[in-house]
Amino acid sequence: MKDHGYDYMESEDSYDMALEWAARGDYEKAEAHFKKAIELNPRFIYAYVSLSELHARRGRYSDAIGVLKRASREDPSFHRLHYLIAKYAYKMNNAQLAHRHILAAREAAPEEELYRRAARIIG
Repeated sequence: MKDHGYDYMESEDSYDMALEWAARGDYEKAEAHFKKAIELNPRFIYAYVSLSELHARRGRYSDAIGVLKRASREDPSFHRLHYLIAKYAYKMNNAQLAHRHILAAREAAPEEELYRRAARIIG
């Protein structure tokens, strides 16, 4: 199905293939399929999240953060993105970026206990 020029079905197929390749440990193929899913549907936020997790699993936190920032431009209201940016920034020892994004996550969803706990750790 295409809507707004996006191919949702093919995007979901690419996403599913990416998950399968990641489960098999072929991260290069997984990355290519996540990127294809995003190309076909730039508003597929979970494809960005999964791609960022793949980067983080490989220790590529800066790449993970870049992917999440692109996702945030597509959907600024998706507050989980701020939490994930904070998490990966913290792992990179970038306290300023981690602090800024965990505050943004808490501001967007003050009731979220996970964000409160992360804010205590990040400081």
